[in-house]
Amino acid sequence: MKEIQSPCISVCQYDSKGICFGCRRTVDEAGKWSTLSNEEKENIIKELSLRKNVAGEEPTIFLR
Repeated sequence: MKEIQSPCISVCQYDSKGICFGCRRTVDEAGKWSTLSNEEKENIIKELSLRKNVAGEEPTIFLR
């Protein structure tokens, strides 16, 4: 089975709840991504579209 790729879009800025403005993963999920099983990654990806960042918070400028 092919490994599920990270949903990261290189924004990597988090709101006060720890949700990334780019990919919507939590700090913990992003940090553990490479050690998660494909099933765990699939479950996270299914939840991402339901997550919202804290209203009124915006990412700071991030240069990569």
